[in-house]
Amino acid sequence: MADQDAKEVRPRTVANRRRVADQERVERSDQRADLIRRENHFNFIKMHYLSHFASHVPRCGSISMYSTEIGDRAHKDQIKDGYRRSNKNQAARQILSRYGRQHALGIRLQTIEALSKVEGVIVVEESGMEMPTVPSRTTPRLVLRGRMKNTSTLTELCTALDIHYSNMMEEILRFIRQTAADDRRLPADPAKLRLLPVEGFSQLEIPVPPFQETDRFQIHRARCTRTKAFRNGGSRNDWVWVETGGEANYGDLRGPVVTRLLAPFKIRNILSEDAAVHRLALVRILDPINGGRFHILSGYIRGGNRINGREMRIVSIGAVIGQAPVIPMGENQWIVNHRIDVRTFNKIY
Repeated sequence: MADQDAKEVRPRTVANRRRVADQERVERSDQRADLIRRENHFNFIKMHYLSHFASHVPRCGSISMYSTEIGDRAHKDQIKDGYRRSNKNQAARQILSRYGRQHALGIRLQTIEALSKVEGVIVVEESGMEMPTVPSRTTPRLVLRGRMKNTSTLTELCTALDIHYSNMMEEILRFIRQTAADDRRLPADPAKLRLLPVEGFSQLEIPVPPFQETDRFQIHRARCTRTKAFRNGGSRNDWVWVETGGEANYGDLRGPVVTRLLAPFKIRNILSEDAAVHRLALVRILDPINGGRFHILSGYIRGGNRINGREMRIVSIGAVIGQAPVIPMGENQWIVNHRIDVRTFNKIY
């Protein structure tokens, strides 16, 4: 249009120029509308993602880019922990200083780890000394925290948990019989077991590797406060996964069983030469309904309190593999939400 106007040599009146400008404006508007109609579609990657969100959320949990967990976690690590470690005087400066030091140390450790993998040795700065590489990272151990008061023997532990002593002794003897015989095994004599020192705890920290990652771990904190309130709320006895060792057990769960953590404790075998410490956990089993098969209507596995047979068991804390998301459904029944955990979802399917 501009080239055509430039070629016009005849002079135009004001009215003529206004009429031509109006015609050009209408023509441009029509061309723009036609372009929008031809190019207006949603066939590009960002909009295509949306078509998968509805099925992804029920199967694998919240969408990472829209999850508030990252912000909440950053607020705790960067603000809350720094404030607790400060003297509450000009806390902002101390929080920033702590986070800066922590970040610098983290970068330094990652650099050392990367150098150790490439070169095989690490040269210490300003000394010329060579150090062997750090061994590959192993799985962190489960940690017992929150020592209970007045639980120095099995009798006192049963009193604190409001559990009959004979039931506790029966489960411990059954656990001992299932353990391989060696010098470190607990004595199978009830009279000797009564004399062994015991420590009860209210929290079990479980290192769980994220999905498809083997060198990183997130900590699941399973709590069991018995009748005590937790943070001005009700009492807590968290649900945890316990690995049974056989994929043919418990239906579609393929091995793991959902249990309620009643009390982690450790018992020291002072009768052995090395005074071996056994870290155990008392759990209550959630019995899968319908053989552990998926419920047709809901698509979930349901469980309920065990009516017949042993309800409580004692297991090694090494068999506890993480917290289990369980949703109450009516009286004495629960839904095992295996879809919220990507690792469990991948294992079952």
